[in-house]
Amino acid sequence: MFAPDPTLLVVEDASDHAALIRVAARRAFPGLDVRVAGDGREGIAYLEGTPPFQDRRSHPFPDLVILDLIMPVVDGYEVLEHIRGRHWREPFPVVVLTGSPDADARDRSLALGADAFYEKPANGLEALGAVVAEIVGTWLGQHVGPGIVQVR
Repeated sequence: MFAPDPTLLVVEDASDHAALIRVAARRAFPGLDVRVAGDGREGIAYLEGTPPFQDRRSHPFPDLVILDLIMPVVDGYEVLEHIRGRHWREPFPVVVLTGSPDADARDRSLALGADAFYEKPANGLEALGAVVAEIVGTWLGQHVGPGIVQVR
């Protein structure tokens, strides 16, 4: 069962994409608590609750992770391996949202335990917003109107 205001963790190094995902997710799901980790290392630190993310009241554990693959230092594959290599108290879905249209990227992501794989649309912000709304609706709730999602 999800909390009244579920938490989404976006692990994305491109700040413009992260901002768009945050806005689209909040539009689709008013009240959604959207947190952003600017790279894979920060995403792992957030999930592990290591400094500066150790206070779970301030940095709640996510109900859903949206993960980019192409990031410097620690890429999305490494983050995914880390997530699936741990035994979390409560399992959570990890959805890959990446600009890599490569079939190998999809296959590898799913083999490493991603729950779903989406390509970032190349045709604009509105299309990205629609994909994010679909992800949030599928993994956290149900669609109740144009772009609006309700918690299950």
